[in-house]
Amino acid sequence: MLYALTAVLGLLLLSGGALSGALLISRRQRLDMERRVRLVAAPLDSRANDAVGLWLKARSKRLDVRLQRVFAAGVERIWGMKAGTTGLLTVAAAGAGFAWLLVGVLFGLPSWLALPAAAAAAFILPRLLLLRQQKKTERQFSDLFPDAVDAIARMLRAGLPITSAVRAVGGEAPPPVNGVFAMVADEIALGAPIEDALDASSREIDLPDFRFFTMAVVMQHATGGNLAATLEILSDIVRRRRAVRLKAVATTAEIRVSAYVLGALPLLIVGVLMLIQPGYLAPLYSDPRGHVILAMAAAGLLLAAITMRQMMRSVTNL
Repeated sequence: MLYALTAVLGLLLLSGGALSGALLISRRQRLDMERRVRLVAAPLDSRANDAVGLWLKARSKRLDVRLQRVFAAGVERIWGMKAGTTGLLTVAAAGAGFAWLLVGVLFGLPSWLALPAAAAAAFILPRLLLLRQQKKTERQFSDLFPDAVDAIARMLRAGLPITSAVRAVGGEAPPPVNGVFAMVADEIALGAPIEDALDASSREIDLPDFRFFTMAVVMQHATGGNLAATLEILSDIVRRRRAVRLKAVATTAEIRVSAYVLGALPLLIVGVLMLIQPGYLAPLYSDPRGHVILAMAAAGLLLAAITMRQMMRSVTNL
């Protein structure tokens, strides 16, 4: 009798546990189904808003790139330019207004000189801003690139494939290095061979250090060999080139300061003369022949500045 009661109680407990488990599983499935229904049906408006937002963002990005190409006409590398449409148009309007006030109001020159000066300022100032951003991004990339190459070499020695190492650097390296390697990793994830992904990125970045990295990876990937050792040698070479470049910059510091002083002297003298004796320079902006002299002087100063800049860049851009 006792054994029968024990068996009945055991069966009741088992059946109760099974029923409770079935109820819990059913409830969990029902909640999961409700969650999926809410994801599918409820957020249609929010998903539509997200889609509209992404479309507007992509459209704005395309407009930014087109405007950057307009102001950076003739420039091969634009991947480091970050100024958007609003910023570029604001700088262009401010530059045009300042040039108009300076030439037409302050110097009293005719409108046929003030209008071209305003148009030139509206084009040159945004261009200078974009070129400065591009140069800053390239300098940051060159400074951080050897560390990224060392990280890839260490991951290769640890047994990771090159694709995983590139993906890791794209997610963990500081900008702008992470953006470049993330772009390469995304192309690989989409099915592109690593050679094609690196070649496309190398053409867009167009920096010697990254081209060396691309050639090393492609050759070692095609022929085999110790890629980690090759990358370690490459990072050492890149650091040595950077040290030589910094040494050249330090060596030419005195020449650059002298060039800045010589370029600023004519403007400083003109400003002092206008404060001390304004009538001394009055014929320059009241007489038509003075307009020609001013134009020739400005062109000479601009040509001298460009010449000195190119001479210094030929030494420092190693």
